[in-house]
Amino acid sequence: MAGQDGGAVTVVRAVRVWPVAGQPAGLPEDLPDAIAAVAVAPAGPSWPEHRARFAIEVVGDGVSGWHAPVGESVARLVVDTLADGLVGHDAAAPRKLVYRQRAGRHQHGAHARQAASAVELACWDLASRASDRSVPELLGGTVRARVPAYASALGLDPAHPEAVKAAAWIADQGFWGQKWPLTKEVLRQGPRVVGRVLGALREAAGEGRFMVDGLRRCRLDEALTLLPVLADLEVAFAEELLEPGGFAWAQVRTAGVRVPMAAGEHAVDEHEQTRLLAGGVVDVWQTDPGWSGGLARSLHTIEVAADLGMATFPHGDRLWAALALAGACCRDKVPAVEWHLTLEPLRQQVFAEAAVVEAGLLPSAPGAGLTPPPVITSPLPVWAVGS
Repeated sequence: MAGQDGGAVTVVRAVRVWPVAGQPAGLPEDLPDAIAAVAVAPAGPSWPEHRARFAIEVVGDGVSGWHAPVGESVARLVVDTLADGLVGHDAAAPRKLVYRQRAGRHQHGAHARQAASAVELACWDLASRASDRSVPELLGGTVRARVPAYASALGLDPAHPEAVKAAAWIADQGFWGQKWPLTKEVLRQGPRVVGRVLGALREAAGEGRFMVDGLRRCRLDEALTLLPVLADLEVAFAEELLEPGGFAWAQVRTAGVRVPMAAGEHAVDEHEQTRLLAGGVVDVWQTDPGWSGGLARSLHTIEVAADLGMATFPHGDRLWAALALAGACCRDKVPAVEWHLTLEPLRQQVFAEAAVVEAGLLPSAPGAGLTPPPVITSPLPVWAVGS
């Protein structure tokens, strides 16, 4: 297809930033009773990047690509450091994107990588809409039209008396598995209490897979005493008991108690991803395409992880991008994606069409485009670069 001046319709003519609604306070409406009874109000509304949120639009000839939501710091980086170089780029040539001109000195770190990821994901959205082909097709072919989801119970209180009912409800819904947090309150009470709390949840989960997330809260001594408990529970993986890759992490890895260790969602720069993957540091890989550089980079690390014998479970912050990756990969490479029981319904509110889990499965693509269009809250963009 050609544009008005003879160029491809996927050539970016402008970059615009639009406001979308901030994350509302409190829990989402219509949570199942079993989940609502043990849910903890999310902290998101207290974070600046959740109060003021934006959508990135890359404009082609008669078609646009979108990515949302991003915080103000990331949106400003897109405008100030990436937009000028993006204008004139062909979104259908994703491998060339990293070589486009950038402004400013700050090209690394979490916000810089989120900005680069947002631009890359918006370009995939534009290329998909212009070609009327799904993103998994553009990534090499759709392997699965529907993808298993595991339930993240990180917004729930594992020590609540009704938590076992929530674990049973998750199992009944057909989720691939369920992941529970190791809260500070439970950790302070020692490994016996942790074993009792998690053991009750594990029993309620039945034959489903069971995981835990330490949220980097464990001290080294706590992590070492927890390993036999987690081994007895036969957890599918333990995510980030403490900071991945450091001295304490190495001590846990060599403690002699075999518990699969998962990390990767916070490895935003390429060198950190390579260090964790190639250094034998992790057993289960977790990439976030909204933080790690985008789809192409995430797909690369998924392939590397598979070569090293590791499965990948994409982090749930960018659900639609995670689903596109899973749709282009077999189940051995990406067994399931993360569905956050209390946060994901809030994340989905920025889209015109929300994702819904049915029998533990999600569609690998919404059709043409990487994501459904975002719901814009203003008739005019906040910032615009190009024509």
